[in-house]
Amino acid sequence: MGDRAAADLERELAMLAQVRRRLRASEGEDFRIPTTTVDEVLDELNSVERSPWDPT
Repeated sequence: MGDRAAADLERELAMLAQVRRRLRASEGEDFRIPTTTVDEVLDELNSVERSPWDPT
């Protein structure tokens, strides 16, 4: 993974952590985001960002 890709991933994970903190602040500490929801968001992000020249 290149430096830019690693930085992008780190930024996206930080964003998800911030969303979780905000949801827990408003909904309570026991609030959980279903794993399937997170998976769908990450899959969508990957499909949009994937280059047509990148077969992986």
